[in-house]
Amino acid sequence: MAAFNAEVNLNAGFQILNENVRLGAESADGTPIWTFPGDTPTNRILSTDQSLRVEVKWRTQGPLATLMGNCKYVCRVFLEQMGPSEAAPGVYTTVVNHIPVVGPHDYNATINIPAGLSEGVYRIVFSLNMLDATNDPIPVAGFADLGFLQVFGN
Repeated sequence: MAAFNAEVNLNAGFQILNENVRLGAESADGTPIWTFPGDTPTNRILSTDQSLRVEVKWRTQGPLATLMGNCKYVCRVFLEQMGPSEAAPGVYTTVVNHIPVVGPHDYNATINIPAGLSEGVYRIVFSLNMLDATNDPIPVAGFADLGFLQVFGN
């Protein structure tokens, strides 16, 4: 897992720690001919009929964390296709509710990218933003450039 960059402009009252994001397992090939013991997906090359997961983990702590009820984290994966085309829809999102607890709290999120991407090479970027109970932004944000992914036709 790679660390994602996070910035919190709430002084020391709220912290995000142990932030990690990684490409998770891809779904099985649609028509595998055979597999060998020890075969593992590369998570960087997919066929058009495979899906992909992006897995995120982070921990929050600090006295403000106990007061931030009804807040939420918006986690997004942006896909940008290299060349003249663009990915459609290009953005995949999941929302994780903030849990106002005393002491550190661990969060996990999974963003699923469904099968059906067009052939090509894509850049993948993850972002995290925090919103309050009225969906206004809180000065908590993070991102990670996950590199490139190739999608090929079968």
